[in-house]
Amino acid sequence: MSAPQGTARAVDARPATGTAPAASGPARGGLVRVEARRFRYRAAIRWLALVAVVAALAVVASVFASARPPSERAIAEAEQQFAFAQDDWAENGEQYVADCREGEALAQETDPGADWGCDDMEPRLEAYLPLQPTLADSGPGWVSGVTTFLILLAFASGVTFVTAEIGSGALGTWLTFVPRRGRVYASKVTVAAAGVLVPTAAALALTVGGAWVAASVHDAVGELSTAWWTDLGWQALRALAAAAALGAVGAALGFLLRSAAGALGVGIGWLLLVDGVLAGLLPALSPWTVRSSLLAWLEGGLTYWVTVPCAPLDGVPQAGMCTAERTVSMLHGGVLLAVVTAVLVVLGGLMFRHRDVD
Repeated sequence: MSAPQGTARAVDARPATGTAPAASGPARGGLVRVEARRFRYRAAIRWLALVAVVAALAVVASVFASARPPSERAIAEAEQQFAFAQDDWAENGEQYVADCREGEALAQETDPGADWGCDDMEPRLEAYLPLQPTLADSGPGWVSGVTTFLILLAFASGVTFVTAEIGSGALGTWLTFVPRRGRVYASKVTVAAAGVLVPTAAALALTVGGAWVAASVHDAVGELSTAWWTDLGWQALRALAAAAALGAVGAALGFLLRSAAGALGVGIGWLLLVDGVLAGLLPALSPWTVRSSLLAWLEGGLTYWVTVPCAPLDGVPQAGMCTAERTVSMLHGGVLLAVVTAVLVVLGGLMFRHRDVD
């Protein structure tokens, strides 16, 4: 029998069997894979990776040019200059030594440890011959030369990875499929940090391998000990860590400023201009600048000079100002770099969660 008129049918509140919950996008691991694929196929990032390879090849080319042995003409000119120096020494050497000792004695009145090397003034041929750099002596410096450029490219990759999607409106569309902004932000920053590791590592490997080949051609490798390779390996690992940090910072600034030009201008301008001017005007603040901390981390330490009152000599106060050497340790630089990275990443996340995308 049908229900009487006016009587409402009971509504079954139970969900229908097999009904799926509302879509919230791919799982966390799948979201990172999606972002990694986007990062890999973005044209601007591919171009930046190509620039990294070109930079490595440029360093190799410079190594090949500088590692050439001195030409016969350069050696002949050096020998001629050495002959002139020997003739001059035979005529005036005793006077040079006497003048040196007199100046050294005057210097020791204020600095008892002053040593002008007056007993080692006679000319030597090796002091006049052109130097041929070797991989053993100059290799870490060659790697450092390309590292600074590579981490700037890592920063630019993080910036363009985020700002390109914001500018095109693709990020807003993506949020309709994955509405959890925290997951979207975390996946993009993670990929920006990890995605720069492969091109940076490839460029570093190309630099070291290419420099070894270029030095070998000119017999300028030198003695490469186990300690040398170990130190170079740690230098490369620190460079990779810095590249990952700069990639994450680039992404965070992209979310904060939503403009590639703005993020690149603020980041690179701060490193090259603000920190440089600040350290120049107030050298005591050098340990607390991002630039000095980054260099200390990459180079295993950084030395700078400050002006301080002259120390008393034998209990007698000295007038005027003197210079003193200070250092920024690798640990200090790494910790400050990590703190700055974490602060910017957190600020970028907070801004992204509470601000409209469009």
